[in-house]
Amino acid sequence: MPSVLLVDDDAQTLEAWAALCAADGFEVTSASDGQSALAAFMESPVDVVVADWRMPVMSGSELCHRLRTVPGLPDVAFILISGEPSPPAFVSYDGFLRKPVDGSVLLATMRRLLVERVTHRGSRGSRNSKKT
Repeated sequence: MPSVLLVDDDAQTLEAWAALCAADGFEVTSASDGQSALAAFMESPVDVVVADWRMPVMSGSELCHRLRTVPGLPDVAFILISGEPSPPAFVSYDGFLRKPVDGSVLLATMRRLLVERVTHRGSRGSRNSKKT
């Protein structure tokens, strides 16, 4: 079963994403900020991280940066979500979705990234830099 870590400081959004992902067969872990998410990931890595860009304590972009630069962490598909019109240029994420997020688009993006990871794991030296 694929696993996902959902990160957003809005409890209702987090609850909706969790219900959607669980219904689609994902094992779901949730966190309300990047710092809690990083601790959860360190304890139990997941296949996909879906995080809001702007959050208190630690933003989604900072979480992505940490997951990409901490030595020894497994490679993970990272989807950054924001109400901002354009994604940050300084973050190495795999997908960018604008709020409000359509559930079917979120699930399709997660599934596509999982397939890409399995298909290309070991055959590429760098992370996928495609943006969605």
